[in-house]
Amino acid sequence: MKKYEGGFSLIELLLVITIMGILLTISFRPQLKSDFEIKQQLDSLAADLRWARNKAILDNQTYIFRIYTVKESSAANKIPYYFYVKENDQKIIKKKGYYSSDLILYKTLSLKVVEAEYYEWIRFNNTATARGGTVGLAKAHPNAEKYKVTVNQLGRVKVEK
Repeated sequence: MKKYEGGFSLIELLLVITIMGILLTISFRPQLKSDFEIKQQLDSLAADLRWARNKAILDNQTYIFRIYTVKESSAANKIPYYFYVKENDQKIIKKKGYYSSDLILYKTLSLKVVEAEYYEWIRFNNTATARGGTVGLAKAHPNAEKYKVTVNQLGRVKVEK
């Protein structure tokens, strides 16, 4: 009987496929971690926006959202955003949050880079409506995936890629 020696065994094929899968997973890991971090920061921002909508209704006030493009001196590697109300011509901060300074801030549905010191367009009224807007975040390289949080006129908050 002749022995056929022209191919690979099933075990050899499975071993090669497993090794290639491990190598590919390791090579894509930094991008997955980066996407996860951005998504996590956007989810936190979206939760804060929903909080502001609810507080505007409960407190019977207009909550204004302001997000900055430059870090404040006390917070290393973090850029602030906050919600405030106006009382007697004064801004009273009701809640403050941060996003990473490694990210670029975008505005509007077409995702234009915010070049001013801050972006302040989104407002939640006491009637559960809002002057809606879009906030986008992405890493600093040109082909980076952009993620956005959109607030519509009814005050609904949506996170998307």
